[in-house]
Amino acid sequence: MDQILINGLRVMARHGYTKEEKIMEQEFEMDIILHCSLEQAIETDKIEHTVECGELMKLIIQTLKEEPYQLIEKAAQKLIENIFDYSSIINTVELTLKKTQSGILADFDSVGVRLIRVREPK
Repeated sequence: MDQILINGLRVMARHGYTKEEKIMEQEFEMDIILHCSLEQAIETDKIEHTVECGELMKLIIQTLKEEPYQLIEKAAQKLIENIFDYSSIINTVELTLKKTQSGILADFDSVGVRLIRVREPK
């Protein structure tokens, strides 16, 4: 299976369960792997046969900024649902969502979740 990679996408958004996290924007970083067949795109060299990453990133940013969630697990699942809705050629999404700032009193680079979802057959 072919893959499209989006690495290090950063977004300022409000997700968390503390009062401060709900008020102040924090940086979130994502790595996304889209599993899909790219044979038609390779054969035709046409954008409509692949995933247009620029437009998809706009959707991801909008989704993450739109509705705040207490848990990044919920935010990650919502992102995956919207990614599947965006393009029917995507079969599987691997999404890592990391919070690089948090109210946790510790020295760390990030905390996060990694979800892997396969498109449900219709």
